[in-house]
Parts: sequence; C-alpha cells; structure tokens
Amino acid sequence: MRLALDEKKVCFITCPSAFNAYTGTAINAATQVYPYLPYQYLSAWLKKLNLGFKTSALDMGVEHNPWQILGNYLKRERPKYLGLSFTTPLYYEAKLIGMIAKDLLGPELVLVHGGVHASALWNESLTDSMCDVVVTGEGEVTFGEICQGKPFNEIQGIVYREDRGRKQLLNAEEILSLLHKGESCYDVQLGAVVSDQEPSLKKTFNRPFIKDAKKSLDDLPFPDMELYDIYKYKNPTIVAKGYPMQQVETSRGCPFTCNFCSAEDAYRVMSPGYVIELYKFLISHGIKEFRIIDDQFLTNVKRGKAIASAMLDAGIKVPWNMANGVRADRVDEEFLEMAARTGCYQIGAGYESGDQKALDSIQKSLDVDKSVTCMAMIKKYNIETVGFFMIATPADTEESMQKTINFAKKLMPDFAKVTVCIPFPDTRLYADYERKGLILSKKWDDYNIHKAIGVYKHPNGLTPKVIDKYYWKFYREFYFNPRYVWWKGLKSLRDGTWIRNLNLGRKVFLAKLMPDDPKKWITKASPNPLEAGTPQILK
Repeated sequence: MRLALDEKKVCFITCPSAFNAYTGTAINAATQVYPYLPYQYLSAWLKKLNLGFKTSALDMGVEHNPWQILGNYLKRERPKYLGLSFTTPLYYEAKLIGMIAKDLLGPELVLVHGGVHASALWNESLTDSMCDVVVTGEGEVTFGEICQGKPFNEIQGIVYREDRGRKQLLNAEEILSLLHKGESCYDVQLGAVVSDQEPSLKKTFNRPFIKDAKKSLDDLPFPDMELYDIYKYKNPTIVAKGYPMQQVETSRGCPFTCNFCSAEDAYRVMSPGYVIELYKFLISHGIKEFRIIDDQFLTNVKRGKAIASAMLDAGIKVPWNMANGVRADRVDEEFLEMAARTGCYQIGAGYESGDQKALDSIQKSLDVDKSVTCMAMIKKYNIETVGFFMIATPADTEESMQKTINFAKKLMPDFAKVTVCIPFPDTRLYADYERKGLILSKKWDDYNIHKAIGVYKHPNGLTPKVIDKYYWKFYREFYFNPRYVWWKGLKSLRDGTWIRNLNLGRKVFLAKLMPDDPKKWITKASPNPLEAGTPQILK
C-alpha cells in the first residue's frame, strides 16, 4: 500500500558524491563541506509565500551510510514535491535517488530536476530518468509555482513530460542491494528506465530573471538557516578558519564570456545595504565564516568597495574569502585595503594560463601581464593568494602547458590549483567540440576537471596520458620548487601558520606526490589543497 503524501511537504536531496566527486585526485584531502545554498534559497522562498509549506533536506554527502538512510527519510517525510539539483558528474546518482523515491512514494510524487546539467540536457532527465519536470533557469519563482500546483503549461521556465509512458525496471530494494554489493551508480542505472511510448515533452517560455525595480536581487529572502543542521558541516583546520561556515552569494550571473563556463550572463547584484543585513542575519544564526561564491564579486569594483566600506561602518569583522575567485584585471588596491581590515584573508584569481594563445582559446579576454600585477597587489595587503590555472585548453600544446607551469612558479601564490579544461554540456566549448566531432563519451561521471579520462579528443591531439602527465607535473614543480618552499616556509613562521601548513603537507603532499626516489623530491609537487572549482580557507 502506497504512503499518503503530504501535499505541503517539500524535500530537497543532495547527492552522496557532492563533496567527494574528486576522490583520488590532487584536491581530495582538503575538500570543504557546507550546506547547499540553492536549496536554502528555495526553501526560504516557499516559506515567504505563507502558504503553509514545510521543507526539509537530506544531505547524503555528509551521511556515513547515505543510501541506507535515504529510504527511511523519504518514508518519514512523505513529500509531494522532491527537488534534485546536481552537476554533470552526479547525474547517475540523482537518477537512482529519483527511482528510489518514485518506487517508495508512488507516481503522485512530483520529481523536479534543476541545476546547469538538467537545464542543458532536459531531454535526458525526462526520458532517461523518472523526472517529471525540469526547471531550466533561476529556481525560486518557478519552483514555488510548481509546489503551488499550478498547471505546468502555465509555468514559465520549465520543460515537462505530459505522458506517463515510462517504467523503471528496478525497485528501491533492488537498487539498494546492487549498490550495497559494490556496483557503480552508472552500472546500476544503465537501462533501468524504459519508455513504452514516444515521450511527449513540452517546453514553456523562459522565465525572466529575478530582479526588483532597481534591477537588484534585494527582493530575495535571506536563506533558510533552519533547513540544515549547520554544525554537521565541520571542516578540518587546514581548510577553514571559522566554524560553522556559510556560503554567501551577493550577485548572480557573469558578464564575461569564458567558453568553458556555464555562468548566466544576466548579471544582477544585491545592494551593499542588503548584503550588510544578510551578513548580520548570518552572524545572528551562529555563522563564524563567510565563503563568497559569486561568479565575479568584483565585476562592479565600486560595489565591492561599497560593501567593504559598509562592513567597516557596521563593525563587521569575520573571516571570509572569495571562493570562486576574481578576475585578475578587476582587482583594486582600495578594495583590498578595506577587505583586509574586515577579515578577508584569502582571494583566488583565475590566471588560467601563462600562454596568451591558450587564454584566447577559452575566450578569457585577459592579458597575461594583468595576472602579474594582480598577484603583486594582493600580496601587498598580506592576503593569502590562490591561483587557478588550467591545462588542455583548445590551443594548448605540451610547450604551452609547461609555460603555464613556469608562469605559476613565477607568480608564486600561496596555493595553486590546476584543472583540466573539460567541455561540460552546458557550455559553448562543449557545443563547439560536439560540432567538430570531438566529443567521445557522454558517460557523465567521467566529466571530472581533475582527471584526464578521454571524454573528448583534444584539438591539438593531446592524449589523456599526456594531459595527466602535465596535471601532476604542475603540482610537483610548483609545490616542490625550492624558491616556493623557502618563501612559504618563512612566511608560515612569520604569520603563525606553520603548524597548519605542516599538517597540510602531511595529509596531502607526502602521501600523494612524493616520488619513489627521494633524490628527486625537489622537482616534485604537492597537490593543491583546494576543493574542486573553489579556493579554500586553509587556516
């Protein structure tokens, strides 16, 4: 007998590998964990409607036995609506979560997919999984209308399936049994959903982006701090200063045009006054550290300075960093001086490459010389620097990748991170590679920016073996560069971070990258202690 669903209950689930998708890679040992901010905003929006919605979230990424917990959670909560947001490598986990939910709760459950992967490949979600509706843009207003039971054909910004011509060939018990035996999510889900008729998919008009009369995001409610137990998200001292920590978003979108990125170009911001009230709200809920995740916090330098100035006026001083980094050509000395006084202790920047042709091939619109100026400016204010670099860009060769390694050694940030340029489905780079016949695989869990697995054919013929070689070469040459070891060692003694850095080296450097021949250690590198896609707090 099916469980009766609670019409006002809305649940959100985070996939099990949300924080460990990069296990076995250079950045694995120092991955941060944190509540999922998009769910906090969706929950806050539903509560703002004052229609009696009850929300809860299961973060499978921080549970010890996530798949065993899932079934009990669903049967206890009995939601009418279930939201699943995921990135490309997590699609198969999201698919299995949906199948388990549909089997336990029945066809009346409304399963909603969101996020950049589902937005780009909504046809996949609606034909290959048990998803009912995909939100293709910004989620708050759209998801709110779905949960109010508004007819799908009257809701902007979705794609939905009219028919119910799908069935799953595995029930919840069978899925969990196979996973318990060690089967991969990819193998379990393969062919597990079939259609007995031609699917009828309907796409509605795109929904305009959220903005008030002043084209700002100030109409958004503050994130729902009751959705998660924030004290579950404890990070080791090598990656966090404050506990608990909270992601903070003060703008959405990005006006720049990097072809490897999926950021929307509709750049909108929260006003400085709103941001200060948000900070006060988070502090009142016990938050001890902010992790700014804006795609580009300093797109509008004047606004960035206004926020820093308002923090000083309000007496707000809390550890914070700019997790997604800033553009090297947008850094401003006046901002840095004020930011340092408010508690900003780490800034990442996307330098990407030391080769101008490589930079141009990803449409970065950045001159290499700007990176040198940016690095010197940040160091001047004693703020930790994180350098983001990229190899296997469309124009890269072995020579240009070595040039990037040498450039990173020249800049010498406190911490450096390199990623492989992967064409994700929601990017213009993917569209270009697919048009040229360069996409070799659509096995989504292989789309990993820290592994060269061969999901595409590189335009210049770089093989996965060669790319992987330069990936590790970057870390070895950067972190075991004698100049860096000497500089970082002295700096750690001066600023009191030497214990943390020794701990970091013990957990990350020696275990993973020390060569078999100790005589060669001086040319070897340690992996960057940063979480995939974001700079990290390392004290």
